[in-house]
Amino acid sequence: MYIVIKKFKSESIEKSIENTQNAFVPAVSKMSGFVDYHMIKSEDNTVTSVILFNSKAEGDASISMSAQWVKDNGVESLYQVQEIITGEVVAKG
Repeated sequence: MYIVIKKFKSESIEKSIENTQNAFVPAVSKMSGFVDYHMIKSEDNTVTSVILFNSKAEGDASISMSAQWVKDNGVESLYQVQEIITGEVVAKG
């Protein structure tokens, strides 16, 4: 399993959450190897997405896909990436 974690600033946290749930999650969940998606709303006015894939290649492909999706949908102000962390899942419960 491979995880992709992205921390975002947003012009509107509520709009980014709504847009993610209604538009992005349906798109990313169609990707090969998709396992699960979670979004975390933090107290520091950021959101963090956690996406799980079966492999590194599929996780890496999601980074490109999401960047293109943001551009194609004109929502750059909702998803200002601050940090991306990726890696192999080595323990789970």
